[in-house]
Amino acid sequence: MTRPGIRPLAKAAYAFGGTIDIFGHWLYFGLMQPVFVGFLQLSPSLLGIAQAAARFTDGLTDSYFGWRSDNTRTRWGRRRPYILVGSLLAGAALPCLFAASHAWSASTLFWFVLLTACAYAPILSCYNMPYQSLGAELTADTDERTTVMSWRGIVQTLAGVANAWAWWFAARPWFADADGAPNLARGAMWAGAVAGAVMILAGICNVFFVHERYYPLARAQERVGFWATTRQTFHCPPFRILLLTLVLFAVPTSMVGALGWYVLYYHVLAGSPGIAAFYGGLAGTAYSVLGAASIPGAAWLAAKVGKRQALQGALYGGSVALAASFVLYTPAAPILSVVCHGLFGIVASGFFWVLLPSMLADVVDFDELEGGTRREGSFASMLSYVLKLGTTFTLLVTGPLVELTGFDPRKVSQDTTTITELRILFAVVPAAASLLAALALGRYPLTRDKMNAIRARLEARRGRL
Repeated sequence: MTRPGIRPLAKAAYAFGGTIDIFGHWLYFGLMQPVFVGFLQLSPSLLGIAQAAARFTDGLTDSYFGWRSDNTRTRWGRRRPYILVGSLLAGAALPCLFAASHAWSASTLFWFVLLTACAYAPILSCYNMPYQSLGAELTADTDERTTVMSWRGIVQTLAGVANAWAWWFAARPWFADADGAPNLARGAMWAGAVAGAVMILAGICNVFFVHERYYPLARAQERVGFWATTRQTFHCPPFRILLLTLVLFAVPTSMVGALGWYVLYYHVLAGSPGIAAFYGGLAGTAYSVLGAASIPGAAWLAAKVGKRQALQGALYGGSVALAASFVLYTPAAPILSVVCHGLFGIVASGFFWVLLPSMLADVVDFDELEGGTRREGSFASMLSYVLKLGTTFTLLVTGPLVELTGFDPRKVSQDTTTITELRILFAVVPAAASLLAALALGRYPLTRDKMNAIRARLEARRGRL
């Protein structure tokens, strides 16, 4: 019996679940520089070490929970139990990550950030890997997969608007100390509490309204050991191409957020906290709104010319937009920094993080045809593991690179040479990465015709689901 496409309610609930990744990862990481460096004056290198350790831990626990959810068998499915537990814990713990005090020593602050960030990582993995895996099994249609990821992408980019204003919100005078002194850490705790409540609701919606389409097939599969499934995953040729594309684009461009804060705060706005927070909010809003607005166009273009060609074109354009940051981030016209960040949002949020997950779902079908099993969790977790391993490296080197420019967190006005070197790092590295990613993607082989043929062969072998 043929099953219909995914219901709108299920699409909406699944899309809503994407807010947990946005708030859990990016609200936290987005507030780290303003709270721990700008407000509490932690060294950028020490913050980079804490962030890198958290990312490395996150990568390891992603691998575990991706494999574990593939091999779980319960009356509620193999994904939803983890989704429920992970969303409840992640939402409740988020505000606690900013419970730091100005009275602490640098050593105490560093250990607090390091330990809490690393403890939070497996909680997010418990949710994110089953959730990402669930997205790859919601529909058997290659074009509808892009639609599902488009819904999720729109919700995530709109959640990004809230993230963009989190710094501004945390800096409000409502959170000041009794003597009137600003307390950015307290404001960040309140921002985390609001976001945490949304995360809990999103997880519950996924548990109740999103069903596991392939669970009847997966329940009959033999459980596979961790190392065996890891080897099988890396042996899949289309997956290796997606993995290389991800590493070349997402790892170097992970520096954009951190370096962008330094360039905006110390170059464009000359160390003015209130104005920088406002422009940071505008830039994040432009990133999210333009990203969301471009998602329907990305889906249309992918259906018209193919997912690979659509994503390649966006990456070429992204290289130009990122290189333009050297000119557009200027004190003469701060609004141009908002425009530049919005252009990057079209590439990253509008195209890359919509089309790449849709292509990964196609890879899972290809792998099932070759090996006979459904391993959404393994592919999602290996992609995440390599991404976070690479991000760990960039986080470790970003702080020292910033300090090698002569940056001093105690100075509001940085030296001219320092500013110039920060601007070069901010423009050149991500632009080159986007260009290389576009070239790497050129060998991706799974076209729409090939995917339709794969689906027909799978359904002839094990029936329609």
